[in-house]
This record gives sequence, structure tokens and C-alpha cells, in this order.
Amino acid sequence: MNTDEIRAGIPVTDQYLYFNTGGISPATRAVTECLVQEAKDIAQHGPPVLMDNTGHHERLQAARQRIANFCGVEASDLCLTHGVADGVTTVFNGLDFQAGDELILTDEEHPAVKMPAQRLADDLGVTIHYLPIHGSEDDILARLDALLTRRTRLLALSHVTTDTGTRLPAKRIVDCAHAAGVPVLYDGAQSLGQFPVNVTDLGADFYSLLVYKWLYGPYSAGALYVESSWHDRLRVVPSSANYYDDGGVKRFEFATVPAPYYYATVAGLDTIDGIGVGNIQPYVTELATHMRAELATISGVHIENPTDPGMCTGVVTFRAEGVEGPHISTELRNRKIITRPTGLKSSGVRVSISFFNTAAEIDAVVAAVAEIVDAAA
Repeated sequence: MNTDEIRAGIPVTDQYLYFNTGGISPATRAVTECLVQEAKDIAQHGPPVLMDNTGHHERLQAARQRIANFCGVEASDLCLTHGVADGVTTVFNGLDFQAGDELILTDEEHPAVKMPAQRLADDLGVTIHYLPIHGSEDDILARLDALLTRRTRLLALSHVTTDTGTRLPAKRIVDCAHAAGVPVLYDGAQSLGQFPVNVTDLGADFYSLLVYKWLYGPYSAGALYVESSWHDRLRVVPSSANYYDDGGVKRFEFATVPAPYYYATVAGLDTIDGIGVGNIQPYVTELATHMRAELATISGVHIENPTDPGMCTGVVTFRAEGVEGPHISTELRNRKIITRPTGLKSSGVRVSISFFNTAAEIDAVVAAVAEIVDAAA
């Protein structure tokens, strides 16, 4: 990989050490230029959906196909959404939950999953069980097997968790749940773009994704994979007049589709495919492993990631004894180092390492953390 060439296409790297791709990725020049051009075209010619011969529908379908190809699914099984929460809510609303039904989440779920799940509990009397994800893959599978009952209606969980970046054994989890007759919904916000993912091979029933993290697309665009056997079984709750009752997955597309965002998503995927996820993963793994090792040498600092390297990703999470995560993250920002504090399990800091980051930047972060922690002692 030519890191200098890659960084030239990401303007934020001129001013900041950016380590929050797991929150919102930095804008690439290609995506920005695409969005600006679309805005100019709309200003000059009107909205593409209202104009003849603009190729709007063809371009939108091409974007859908491109996302589907990246995920390893059929385009006919993919509906366009505004992000993970949009897809999760569609699935939750589409299943006929009853009082006493059970829903399993992990103990590190993002609010995009946790909040709509809590609504099911509050409004319908659904019981939520939480799957602890510490320990080995076998430990997690054993706990899951113990939680599954005849009343379990759905397993909804992150493929990669948001705070600690834990990569769950996705295929094994699906197999375990399916053996009990339970469908699986994955939140793919933190997985796609970090390592190769083939959603079809995973066997998940539903896979909700967004494009503005590790896929480097624009904010507020995403998609939901619905396995074909669920197209007609999942109830539709239309939320706008823009509703397609064609019996296919497009039935789950609601509200106004921000077409330029999906056009620009293609530009983001061009960046990822141009580098290659197969090249990104080992590069980022090396940087993340180095950072964890160096942070662990700082007195009072504890690494919050899994001890199994196979369950780790480009997310490095740490906490410091006696120092709150928001304080460390703010002090890092004051040094033009962009991270994000964590709070689901502990008050720490999440560092999201991506393909444009460098070893020199890693060392700069470690040095800054050591300085901040020492000053707070």
C-alpha cells in the first residue's frame, strides 16, 4: 500500500491524527467531489428523480448492486436505508413480537440496537437477555446455548462490537441459533471494510449496515440485507407514501431516498476496493497490535480488547486507572488527535486504526497518552 498516496486523498490527515473511523470516517476527496457535483447538478437541472433521461433509477440500482457485491449478497435481497438503526427497527417492527417473547443481545450493544429493543420490552413485554462476550469463542457459544429457549424470537447483535472492537464468531453464532430455530440479525457497522465479509456465507437472516464508517461513504446512508425466505414473512410497517408493495425487499424502503448519498457510496467503495480489504486487514492488524503492546507499558493503563488475536480488529480500547475516558479523549483532541471515549462497559478511550494511519502516528498517540496519564496522576 502507498500510504502517502492514500493520505493525499483524505484532507483531514493534513491537520489531524484521525483515529475515529469507527465513529465517522474522514471524508475522502472522491466522495466529497461526488456529493458536490450532485448538488450542482440538482441546482442546475432539478432533482434527478423528477427529470427524464438522467439515469437516476439505473444509477441507484447500480449503487445497490455495488453494495451487494461488496457484502456477498444478491441485490434483490438488499434494501437501501439511512443506517444501521433504520434496518434494525425495520426488522424489530416486522417480527410479530408478543408479551413473554425473548430477545437476546450482547452486553456491549450500540444504542442503535439497544434502544429499539428496549421499546419492545417497554411496549410489548418482550424479555431481553444479554449475552456476555468476554472470554474465548467457545465461552461465548456456551453462554449463548444456555440463553436460547423456546421463547427466543430473535438474536440481535454486533458482528464487531462498538466499544472494544470484539469480532464475534459470526458463523458459529448463526449455526447455534439456527439449530434452536432462532433467526439472527447482525449489526454490521463495525465489520464491513475491516476484514472480508460474505454475508451469504455467514447464513444470517438479516444484516444491517451503514457506509460512513469503515466503507468511507457519506453520512446517513446504509442498507439492510433480508434473506429471501423472509421477504414475505417480515411484516411491513410503512412510514411514508414512498412505499413499494412489489412483494420484494424494496417493500422495506421507506421515506425519501437520498440518491446522491448512494451514488457517493460507490466512490467510497472504489477507495476500499482499490486498496483491497485483503491488504487493509494485515496492515491495520500490525499497527493495532503494536499500539496495544506499547499502551500496556504505561503504568495504570489497561487494554480492554480481547486477549484472543483472532477476536481483535483495528479498534484499540484502553482505560487508565483514576482517569476518566472523556478527559483523556479531550486532551488528545487538544493535541489534534481524534479518538472517542467509551462508556458501555468502562470509562476508556477507543482508537480506531485504519489504512491511512501510520506507525509514526501510533507512536505519537502512545506518547500523548503517557503524558496525559502521568499529568493526571
